[in-house]
Amino acid sequence: MRVIVLIDNEAENGLAAEHGFSAWVEAADRRILFDTGQGPALAENAVRLGIDRRRVDDLVLSHGHYDHPGGVARVLERARDVHIY
Repeated sequence: MRVIVLIDNEAENGLAAEHGFSAWVEAADRRILFDTGQGPALAENAVRLGIDRRRVDDLVLSHGHYDHPGGVARVLERARDVHIY
């Protein structure tokens, strides 16, 4: 299993920080995006970390506060066959 934090309120190494959270999880043969932050930092950080959002299999949203599902529209623009939980 591999977990990469995409969004957090603190960032290093040139990554964008924003209030909220997002993590990319690779487990077995699945690629899971857990939350999407507020939205703006998701695409930028994914590119910088070498993550292809088109390859996401499952999108998991922990809850509906604005700082967790804000990037859903951006994910769905690229990942057409994603399962949403």
